[in-house]
Amino acid sequence: MNGDLQFYAGKTEWSPWDEAAVLKMSYELRAELATTITCVGLLVDLSMDQHAIVRKGVALNPFTPITTLKRLAEQDLCSSVQDSAKKTLAVLTS
Repeated sequence: MNGDLQFYAGKTEWSPWDEAAVLKMSYELRAELATTITCVGLLVDLSMDQHAIVRKGVALNPFTPITTLKRLAEQDLCSSVQDSAKKTLAVLTS
């Protein structure tokens, strides 16, 4: 994990500038970060990313809101995102 990812992965308080910096990262970095962050607002934003790998990272993150996981599980066009969201939902609701 590079320095920016380590910095953002460890953040508990997010500013609008932090969120903007993440949204400007390459999709590969956004995907990696999506699996580790705890910022609910940013997870919701990343759940609508154009790249399935980013949405899958959100789907695998246990800090993603249940409503967002349900939307990914039921409506995402990518089956791997749907499957990942379903697995995370199953773990969180068991």
